[in-house]
Amino acid sequence: MLNGSPLNAGPLNSLPGGGAVEPEYVVRGQAFVWALRVLVAGADVTAQLTGTVTVDREEGAAGIAGFDLFIAPGVPVVPTDWIGRAVTLDYISTSAGETTETQRFTGQISSPFWNPITRLLHCECSDQLQYRGEAMSIAAIDALVGGYWSADLYEPTTGRSHWDYALERMSTRAASLDCSPTGALRVTSWYSHRPDFVFGPGTTLYQSVEVELADLGSITNRVEIEVSYRYPRLQQLIESYSWSHPHAQGAVGGFCGWRVWSTELPDTNMIEDAVTGAGLTMIGRVGGFQLPLSMSDPCGDGSPWVNTVEGLWLSATASGGRRWTQTVTESYTLTLATAEGENPDTQRVSRDSASFEIESARADEWEGSLTTDRNAEPGDLSDEARRVSALRCLLHRGQTEVVEAHRGTTVSWAVPASLALGIDLTHTLSLDDQGARAIGKCRRIRDSFDLATGEAVTTLSIAVMRGGGISDPLVVPGAPDTNLPPLRGLGGELPTQLGGRQFDPYTGFPIGPYDEDRMGFAGNYSVNDNEPAEHYPRRFDLESRDIPAEYRDERTASAEALYRVGIPNDLLEL
Repeated sequence: MLNGSPLNAGPLNSLPGGGAVEPEYVVRGQAFVWALRVLVAGADVTAQLTGTVTVDREEGAAGIAGFDLFIAPGVPVVPTDWIGRAVTLDYISTSAGETTETQRFTGQISSPFWNPITRLLHCECSDQLQYRGEAMSIAAIDALVGGYWSADLYEPTTGRSHWDYALERMSTRAASLDCSPTGALRVTSWYSHRPDFVFGPGTTLYQSVEVELADLGSITNRVEIEVSYRYPRLQQLIESYSWSHPHAQGAVGGFCGWRVWSTELPDTNMIEDAVTGAGLTMIGRVGGFQLPLSMSDPCGDGSPWVNTVEGLWLSATASGGRRWTQTVTESYTLTLATAEGENPDTQRVSRDSASFEIESARADEWEGSLTTDRNAEPGDLSDEARRVSALRCLLHRGQTEVVEAHRGTTVSWAVPASLALGIDLTHTLSLDDQGARAIGKCRRIRDSFDLATGEAVTTLSIAVMRGGGISDPLVVPGAPDTNLPPLRGLGGELPTQLGGRQFDPYTGFPIGPYDEDRMGFAGNYSVNDNEPAEHYPRRFDLESRDIPAEYRDERTASAEALYRVGIPNDLLEL
């Protein structure tokens, strides 16, 4: 709030009333001659008016009017033909030789009632606010209404009421959507500004001033919003393994070193089966250096080499991976409160909640995508724009609820209709008469034109805000931290254990017993030392890391924010 008015309600360095230099002071003690002009479907039916003509226009609601037409005997009447006919109602006032015409209503006949005895056709009219709003396109509503809206909080607009959509947007604005007396759709702020019209002593009808105070239970001063925002986190763990025969040294990828004391070797299927057996998906192919096929003199020592079996490895590398989807849930507690709403002893709480989730076909396919899209990157499938849009909409909706609750006090007074010309629901009015002083935004205008008595009275009602305090900007809180340290795999260099001999031919030390729990390759020397020795099973094993629970189970984090809501203190002295 700035000087009792909301920020951004008008251009800087301008008057709150949109640049009006001085309000219009209503002058008492004038004499007026008035008349009406009513057109129905373009035809002037003023001469047929009888009884009392009424017009009632209120912010956020359809304007209505009612009048009776006398139909001369012999003129046939088909009441249904009158439904939907366009209506305009003008008020004509003359004082001191000057005539002023003001349009008071524009709309259509919605409900005609025919009395064959009195031959009176009573016409109830409406400015068709809801139906006109329903007929607007979504883009036109966005341009007119503004406000905030989120597809995560409301149903899709396709096939749904456009009027409901307009009201959803209006729920985020401290303003009303209604029609002007000429039928133009417009949005008007709830906040008062410098008075446009001032009613001083003696300008109101005697005993017409009424004050309707807001009930304590209806003054919500605290809105608590709980939000759950869920999205998938694409997790991935890649584990890379390597293995080299301990004696593979020298020429031809270590073949010449291995050949001195040759051993069994793993083949491609054994390595791939070890990767998949550890619960991993094989990535790419086994790499490394294979045992060469037959060669005439591979080591340059004159000894030929004969081998017709492919896929035996002197050294090998292999990678496997796992992908899984983890659910992340961000919880928000957003509180909007006036000064009283921050005090536990004076809180009157309203609660709101929302829950929405990011759904993605990519998340559904992620677990098996290592074979179909190996290069896809892991990460969060969060949609920051959607998160911000939903939270911002909820914040503005909550603020609007608090502001609306603090404008429940209504001050009304009646004046001769000619003193209310030019007053609309967009104006701020000031009253200082009959023991009441008040300033507020005009919320209702009711006209009553009695053709029999000549009485033309307009009843004006203003909404008076009271509350005080200051407002915080409705900045969407940042996302809480849900990150975890990078998950490391168990991959690396795999060991070797060789049997088939009692003593290691390179060191001369005894060879220990077979260890079935040891990862890597196990096999035997090709040449035994002619003494009993343990033969190892030929196999290739590896293990992968168990995924810790915090990387698999739902990941949660929360954030809280308090926003102060300031309410202008409109004048109210009784």
